[in-house]
Amino acid sequence: MKKLLILFFLFIPGLSGISQTLFLKAGPSFSNMHYESSLVTADPFTKGFTGVNVIAGINYLKIKYLNLSTGIGYIRKGGIASMTMVDNEGDSIGTTEITEKMNYLTVNTTVNLKVPIKDLLEPYIFAGPRLDYLVSWKETNSFLQFFDDEGALNKISWGLLLGGGINFHFSRFLVGASFDYYLDFNKMVDYTVTTGTTTKVYDHTFTVNAVLGYKL
Repeated sequence: MKKLLILFFLFIPGLSGISQTLFLKAGPSFSNMHYESSLVTADPFTKGFTGVNVIAGINYLKIKYLNLSTGIGYIRKGGIASMTMVDNEGDSIGTTEITEKMNYLTVNTTVNLKVPIKDLLEPYIFAGPRLDYLVSWKETNSFLQFFDDEGALNKISWGLLLGGGINFHFSRFLVGASFDYYLDFNKMVDYTVTTGTTTKVYDHTFTVNAVLGYKL
C-alpha cells in the first residue's frame, strides 16, 4: 500500500494539470555499481555497465520559461565485478567476472527551466523527485540473491532526476536530446550483521536519450 501511495502522489501533478505535449525518450543507460564492506578494502565493481531506458510522459502547465513533466518507464542498471576465487585453504586460484543486471520501473515529476529561442530551439535544465522499483534482476552468481534472502536488498530506489537537454520544434512535433542523472538518496544494500560487519551497495547511473514529442 505504501508503494502505491508514493506512486499516486508522484503523479498528482500530471493528473491535475493540462497536458500539452506527449513525449517519448529512449537511449542507453550507463551505470557503475559500488561495493563497500568493513571486511574488503577494494571495490570489486571495476567496470561500468551499459543498459537501456525508455520513458513516456507529458509536459504540462507550460509557460514561457517553465513547465512541468511527469514520466513513467523502464531502466536497466547494473555492474560488472572481478571476484577473486580461493581454494579450501584460502589461496587464490584466479579471478572471475560477474555481471549484475537490474530491471527497474521508474517514475518521476520534474520542473523544467527553459530558454526558448525564436520558437524553434529550446535548451532546458530540469530537476524533480524520482522513484525506481526493482521488478527483476539477472546475475551470473548469487550476489544480490544473498542480500534478498537476508531481507537486506532494497527494491525501492528514490531520489532526484537531474539533467538537461535541447528540443527543436517543428509545427506540432518536437525532436531533441536529453542527459538524465539518477541521484539516489538511499542504498541498494545497507546491511549490518550482529558482529558489526557492514556492507553497502549503491550505483551511479545516467542516460543519454533521443526525444520525440507531439503537441496536443
